[in-house]
Amino acid sequence: MAVALFGATIWISATVLDLTAVVTAMTALPIQTTLVIILLGSVSWLLRGLRTWILFDQLPLTEALGLSFIHNTANNLAPMRLGELALPMLARWLGGVEFSIGLTGLLWIRLLDLISLIGISLCIILLPVAGTIMLALLAALIFLTPLILGFIVPKTQHIQLPKILAKARAQLIYEAQNGKRLHRMWRLTVLAWLSKIMGMGVLLATLSGIPMTEVVTTILGAELSSILPIHGFAGAGSYEAGGILGSAFMGLSPVVALEMTIQLHIYVLSLTAVFGILGALLLLKRTIHG
Repeated sequence: MAVALFGATIWISATVLDLTAVVTAMTALPIQTTLVIILLGSVSWLLRGLRTWILFDQLPLTEALGLSFIHNTANNLAPMRLGELALPMLARWLGGVEFSIGLTGLLWIRLLDLISLIGISLCIILLPVAGTIMLALLAALIFLTPLILGFIVPKTQHIQLPKILAKARAQLIYEAQNGKRLHRMWRLTVLAWLSKIMGMGVLLATLSGIPMTEVVTTILGAELSSILPIHGFAGAGSYEAGGILGSAFMGLSPVVALEMTIQLHIYVLSLTAVFGILGALLLLKRTIHG
């Protein structure tokens, strides 16, 4: 299925678009714009690395960064969300973290990601309509989310669950009730998504001439596609489909949406290649010495 999705994505894109022109447009970006989007994207990767360091605080900073970079690289490249397994596997190898604990930690940060992505994107989309109200709601999202999670998650402890799920819930309750740790992870999550969305928005707005508040729906659709377990290699197929569906909310044509999503995908994979190599270098000493 992953191979079929990858092949179908390439075939459809080559049929309806001039892929050479799509890539060439990116290479023609002003140098200042290129530096800005690279900087914003890099900051997002680094902030996620710091979040991983907080999640697995028994690891040295360099190993936590390497773990995060390799995990996100595997997640962006491997089909069918299999790359997600890199996080609990690497945490077990590097820090002796039990696989189930690493897996629950993964679910926790993905929950924070989901809340942050949807909240920030909706605030940006509705900013031209509601103005400062949306900025106030964004501030409320940043301030209230840890408090809400700290209140709601512990309430689930009275629900009867199988032993393995009860153990995962206990870990989630620990994360939700550990206020200082949760606030730090949440702030890093919000800042990481703000950096990523701003970098993507600047890229698409510059290439397409469409206002940033409108291209955010393309970004939201493409990034939310990561929730689904159906992905081709390097996210092919689902990422483009998500971008097209997101663009439809702003009335953009599927062809324009496909072009923008492919450019967005190239940007993501370019950063993935750079930080994947950097992650491998950070873990090289550990790999050599076991």
